[in-house]
Amino acid sequence: MDPHATAAEGRLRPPVTLIAGKFRSRHFGTAPFLAEAFAATGKDQPLALYIGAANGDNRAFGSGLSVLLKSAGARSVLWPKLGRGKQEHGAAHAALAEADLVFVGGGDVEAGIQALGDAGLIDAVHAAAERGAVFVGMSAGAIMLGARWIRWAHEGAGDDEAETYACLGLVPCSFDTHGEDDDWSETRSFASVRARETGMRARAYGIPSGGALVVAGDGTMRALGEPVVVFAASPNKEVEMEGVLEAAE
Repeated sequence: MDPHATAAEGRLRPPVTLIAGKFRSRHFGTAPFLAEAFAATGKDQPLALYIGAANGDNRAFGSGLSVLLKSAGARSVLWPKLGRGKQEHGAAHAALAEADLVFVGGGDVEAGIQALGDAGLIDAVHAAAERGAVFVGMSAGAIMLGARWIRWAHEGAGDDEAETYACLGLVPCSFDTHGEDDDWSETRSFASVRARETGMRARAYGIPSGGALVVAGDGTMRALGEPVVVFAASPNKEVEMEGVLEAAE
């Protein structure tokens, strides 16, 4: 089955919007890209769900993003706080079953995936995508929506001690954000380690601050705001920049 097809009549899933975000921006860098994501819901006032698993449901961050989602046109923003226990886990399940748009906030990728798993929400996330909910991720949230990400055995470990782990996989590729200042070192490491793990060529996409990548249901990609860089590695070979997705005007 096509990973982007919904369960309903084989329709393609709506596009997934992956936003790098922008530091010191009052809109967190979301303002140029949210309008298109909201339009993809097909509703004038969609119901939005904010998932703050990656940042422990930080109050200031979540409150600010909830305001932005309402300003973008949400009739209401649901925000179940997963750290508060089973009642909130149930609320998150219910919200995923009805939300028109799901916004996954930033923070720590592995912590976010762990929190969703502990709450038993992974299948519910996939079910929401299957029924046609529009997904948006920002920073770590964007990485979480991809296929996999990288971790090291301990602080100071090299790539020979690194491994990749599964993310949500709503988009069957892997992404990094905000890596432009260190020449995308983690992005390059991911491609190299994943190539070693699979014995096959592996890719990773780097979305710079202020940019976004929109992945359509058929897998077509569009860079917005800033060019997106593509890194690739083959087993036992150096990582190379494979190409650049120029930003659409």
